Amino acid sequence: MKKAGFLFVLLIMLNSCSSDDDYVVDAALNGTWVLNRASCFCGFGEDFDFTGHKLMFDSSEQRVIVENSDDTWFVAESGTYTFANNGNTIIINGRQYIYNISANSMELIFVDNPDIADDEINLRYDKN
Repeated sequence: MKKAGFLFVLLIMLNSCSSDDDYVVDAALNGTWVLNRASCFCGFGEDFDFTGHKLMFDSSEQRVIVENSDDTWFVAESGTYTFANNGNTIIINGRQYIYNISANSMELIFVDNPDIADDEINLRYDKN
């Protein structure tokens, strides 16, 4: 009976251990990314300067610094955030984005709520 109790406790402990395997360290994210285009139902003019909006990723620390040039923001307000990465999706400040990196360009596509008609956003960044 003691062996069965020990095995039960051991089984519970093994199942309750969390795994960091869900987090992917993607070195391609590292560095400074400057926004060059946004496609969304946003209220900015034709000559809007996107270059003041930057993302600075440090994958090893799971940290991103968001910098905005004014009171307009696309990913999050200016500040430092932790992010989660599962390989093709990142979560920053509770918002989920599918990302694709090709050469020195990154596309972030907001995973929108299908019940909301105008929350789609597609962001294009260039590596600085």
